[in-house]
Amino acid sequence: MRTYGDACGITRALDAVGERWALPVVRELVFGPRRYSDLAAALPGVSTNILGTRLRELAEVGVVVRRRLPPPTPVAVYELTAWGRALEPVLIALGRWAAHTPVDLAAQVLSPSSFALALRTTFDASLAGERAVAVRLEMGEDVFDTRIEEGAFQIARATPASRPPAARVAATPVVLSDLTFGSLAVEDAERRQLAVVSGPHADVKSLLSCFVLPDPPTEEGHS
Repeated sequence: MRTYGDACGITRALDAVGERWALPVVRELVFGPRRYSDLAAALPGVSTNILGTRLRELAEVGVVVRRRLPPPTPVAVYELTAWGRALEPVLIALGRWAAHTPVDLAAQVLSPSSFALALRTTFDASLAGERAVAVRLEMGEDVFDTRIEEGAFQIARATPASRPPAARVAATPVVLSDLTFGSLAVEDAERRQLAVVSGPHADVKSLLSCFVLPDPPTEEGHS
């Protein structure tokens, strides 16, 4: 691995996770262990060689660990260490910083984990108020359970043991992003067969209304 040879904490952090594709790998592991094939599918722009190299490097510096799941599914997975999980606030801060940079969702990849992390990044407790709502988000094989309660937002991968909430939305991450941050209405998404909504539509709309992109920075004090 290349090094800046600089004692600053910022450059030492970049020595560990500053290589291309390192932070996207970390992003994909924020919500739990993933198989190599899961990571490759979520990051289609990275070559097999580079993905393998980044995983090895992240393991060498202690950000990621590789382990084998117990039977009946004894497959190898990658997951974040405690030190790696501490990067989540960094990812959220970067996401907020870049929220107003141009993006063409039709031409770029948006993974389920990326959208789930965007929800953590943009949740506005003042919009949530006293509401209590739970919605399952089904993005192909990636399924997340969300909950807003007492002004707090939770999102986690659904497990076989988790009880699904009454409200569910099945759509791609791009469609869910348009429903949350764009001008796409739930009814329009259903009419155009972009999304399938089960259960109380009011719960879905209530959830989606609690996220807002941060205001762009202003040049205060400068004319």
